Amino acid sequence: MKKHFISSLCRGGGLIGGILIAGDEGLTYKTNKLTIPSEYRNLEMKYSDISGISKGWLFILPVVSVDMSSGESYKFFVIGRNRLYEILSRSRRS
Repeated sequence: MKKHFISSLCRGGGLIGGILIAGDEGLTYKTNKLTIPSEYRNLEMKYSDISGISKGWLFILPVVSVDMSSGESYKFFVIGRNRLYEILSRSRRS
């Protein structure tokens, strides 16, 4: 079952508006912004490749950080941060 979250990717000192989808296999960030690199327009993160997740703050914005086993790290400003964090925590334990 997919859950959708209004979200922004925190990248390069700015926020890139989009949507986060928590699906059965992983987390996907999608945006239609053409001015950003294509690798961020449809960013797929499989739960098996996620090495860690944490909640935090970026100035006054509540964020979820997703650390990948490849060493890459992504921060997302998410509306519904606590609900997303719970979903990610459960999905990684399964």
